[in-house]
Amino acid sequence: MDEDDLLAAYARRTGCGDLCAGTAPTLATLQRLITHHAAAIPFENIEVLCGRVPKLDLPALRRKLLDSRRGGYCFEQNTLFMAVLRALGFAVLGLEGRVRAGVPADVETGRTHMALAVEAEGRTWLVDVGFGALAPQRPLPLEAGGHEEHRLVEAGDGELLLQARTFEGWTDAYRLMPGRPRPIDYELGNWWVATHPSALMGRCLLVARSLDDGGRMTLFNRRLTIRQPLDGAPIERELRTDAEIADQLTGGFGLRLSAEDLSVVLAKLSLFAA
Repeated sequence: MDEDDLLAAYARRTGCGDLCAGTAPTLATLQRLITHHAAAIPFENIEVLCGRVPKLDLPALRRKLLDSRRGGYCFEQNTLFMAVLRALGFAVLGLEGRVRAGVPADVETGRTHMALAVEAEGRTWLVDVGFGALAPQRPLPLEAGGHEEHRLVEAGDGELLLQARTFEGWTDAYRLMPGRPRPIDYELGNWWVATHPSALMGRCLLVARSLDDGGRMTLFNRRLTIRQPLDGAPIERELRTDAEIADQLTGGFGLRLSAEDLSVVLAKLSLFAA
């Protein structure tokens, strides 16, 4: 795919045209790209709920996330973002992680998360635009340590545990694995997440995007949550009607859904509530 064409489509979708026009690959540029991306392209698993395995080739990702104004989950979001960053001159490698959010400590999880390692200003940074409500909203040095919102903790065997600070305190997000995965590893993880009966993505509706004030808006089935930055208490409410769900998906989250896909999502929500 032509890089200039990709960057033009990305700029239209995210509103970061100035950053996609010959900008130097600096840390400040990386921060602004993350901010624009997280606000414009929601995390969502509607493709899986509709019985489809998301495609990870760049033309398909461009059509879905950029031209069709949809969102996606980690494999889609971070594959697209990696291509954009490389087109802008950043050195980027993929990472693999084991999801720990909401998982009991004694339960082993597979390598079903994709994140990125980005070089900028002499350091390597963890970048992740595909982990929904717990994704870091800024580059994080890829080493033990952190800031007020996220931190990386040594977890043994060369692994790093990403933790996010919420209103309730620090919570585990995922464990980063050493080594460098190949594209086939992401294909396998993507297939498992989209098709395995026990995988979360097929058993609930998950949508999230960043807000202008640094907070997050998330939808878990019918529960809409507005998470305030840092210490602010979350605001929650139940969306009781299909019309409310449709309005949030297309209005609040800005997703462009076909009538058929919306119908499938609403039918699945009725099954989840049964």
